[in-house]
Amino acid sequence: MNEYEKRKQAINRHEAGESVTSIVDSLGKSRQWFYNWLKRYQAAGGEGNWFEDQSRAPKTTPTKVTGSVEQQVIDARKRLEKQGIAQTGAIAISYELRNQGIIPPEVWTINRIIARHGLTRDKPRRRSNKEYPELFDHTHQMDLVGPRWIKGDGRFYSVNIIDTCSRTCLAVPVRTKASLGIARVLARFWASHGMPDALQMDNELAFRGSNRYPRSFGIVVRLALALGIAPVFIPVGEPWRNGIIERFNHTWDRHFFRSQIFTGFEHLGQASRQFSRFHNSHHRYSTLGHETPDQMSRKLLPAMRYDERFDLEKRIPLEEGSIYFVRFIRSDCKLHLPTESFRVDQSLKYSYVVAEISVENHSLFIQQNNKIIQTFEYLMPVDW
Repeated sequence: MNEYEKRKQAINRHEAGESVTSIVDSLGKSRQWFYNWLKRYQAAGGEGNWFEDQSRAPKTTPTKVTGSVEQQVIDARKRLEKQGIAQTGAIAISYELRNQGIIPPEVWTINRIIARHGLTRDKPRRRSNKEYPELFDHTHQMDLVGPRWIKGDGRFYSVNIIDTCSRTCLAVPVRTKASLGIARVLARFWASHGMPDALQMDNELAFRGSNRYPRSFGIVVRLALALGIAPVFIPVGEPWRNGIIERFNHTWDRHFFRSQIFTGFEHLGQASRQFSRFHNSHHRYSTLGHETPDQMSRKLLPAMRYDERFDLEKRIPLEEGSIYFVRFIRSDCKLHLPTESFRVDQSLKYSYVVAEISVENHSLFIQQNNKIIQTFEYLMPVDW
């Protein structure tokens, strides 16, 4: 006998005059159980499916938004998606509704709405390591994206730069990976948005120089050093160490490059400038208190701007400053730089170190926790 049959039988036996004690004893139930179902039976007038379980969910939900508000959230999300280069998360939706003169629901409510309608996207996992050295506060991160292709107009790369403090960005397409073109993009960014303490990048050959000349560095490093900016190269094979520019690259790819069709390289350049301006004035970052890069830039101390003092067509002297390489020391206890390796102390095994090349001292300092552990002579052809 299932549960429903027990409930109906209990009431039928009660209606026939059997005592409550006898009924519940034979069915193995409590008196409270019996009176609950008797009450349900009487409330239904003995009609309908009174013996079936009913939902225990609350009859009303005080925090539930109305259908019209929910639709406003969905419509705002769709408007942002149509823009292609706009952010589409809960914060962006909240600001979009305010711009429409609509008081938005709480951010977590917006998140529930977009999740309920299958509009969420998985977030990339973040990696972290407490041992990893942090060298400078005000840093610009740079990356070279590509190669990509424009249909009917060939190959291109995008030089992407972002300020880690304000999240101000610049994305400029270039035809080749030539160092001179990258240096021109840097000069343009530093002339309009100011110069940082450090320029952080991966070990791309176009960033550091040439493999043909040992211990030589190209125009990107030379320009940075001549302006008092420290070049910092992250470990090989660890792109997440440049996490801010990597996330921006994802935004560039999804909301810009894959969101429209370009008729040619000139059209791409114009659209890229528009995207950079839109990002800086509209994209909101939780790390900035949900402010845009432009809003944050106005709050920060103004940085010194590049005054175009160098002719980039001519060689910039390599006279002073330091170049930094962050490296992980493995079981072979070797520090691997772009064109050579150095054997380091056993105590550095399985840890990160900072290799500082001092231009004026022709020395290589191996540091950990801001302490110099080893020093090597590092003669450099400064005017090759």
